[in-house]
Amino acid sequence: MQNSVDKLVDISNRLEQIENSAEWISREMVHSDAAISQTGSLICVLADDIREKVCALVKELEETISLSLN
Repeated sequence: MQNSVDKLVDISNRLEQIENSAEWISREMVHSDAAISQTGSLICVLADDIREKVCALVKELEETISLSLN
């Protein structure tokens, strides 16, 4: 059974895989299909945004737990 940290690392790794694939699609399609290239760029931005929001949520939860323990 995975602990919370392992789950967060797994989520981060999957987001990185999505982001890397989207970057590749964006680069490869830039001259042949602008719409697909832009979609790849959007996916990169969304993956980064999700990563930031998950980190902010974890930080908020850690602070809440810390306050409740004190």
